[in-house]
Amino acid sequence: MVRRDDFLIGPKEKAIEAIKTGKTEVAIGHLNDVYEQFHKLHDAYSNHLSLLFGTLAEIQGEKWYATFDRKTVFELFHAKYARWRDMSPEQMVEDICNSQRAHYSEFHVEEDEEKFVVVITGCGAGGRLVRDGVAKQQKAVTKQAYPWSFNRVGFPYYCSHGYVSNELWKDLGVNAELQWGRQYDEQGNKVDEPCKYIVYK
Repeated sequence: MVRRDDFLIGPKEKAIEAIKTGKTEVAIGHLNDVYEQFHKLHDAYSNHLSLLFGTLAEIQGEKWYATFDRKTVFELFHAKYARWRDMSPEQMVEDICNSQRAHYSEFHVEEDEEKFVVVITGCGAGGRLVRDGVAKQQKAVTKQAYPWSFNRVGFPYYCSHGYVSNELWKDLGVNAELQWGRQYDEQGNKVDEPCKYIVYK
């Protein structure tokens, strides 16, 4: 057998080599490959989580989800959001934007004297699950309105971390809030209802 280490060379390594040899356009192409290479994996993980949530809700009923999601947010994200207490508003906004870029989201940032607003017009995670009908097909949407579903019926379970994040931020003394918006109608058409991360100065 012959070891083929050439298969270990991915777009990142190719981009670095292209930069070193002055091939800018080639490097940009490889960087785009890096970006898109993880897109399908990201979407597969989101679909997997949504299917898991929908299946468990069918088996256990919806009320279990509030407990589950609170435990998830308070345990998994506590350290991340605790760091926000030592950040400037600009640093918090940059952290939010980094997360949205990792989700392949469409968003922009607005600012006034009191606050920053990260306006998400096309979330690449929960928004995509709604847009493409994935959450509905997986029965991964609420049958009733709950506080954690922002009082919405048909709310994707995947997105409920937003409500619980608001609770955690309040507990931590973080001056921010998340407002949920559906972004898409049931046919997958864009509507003017964005999600918003609001970071107060």
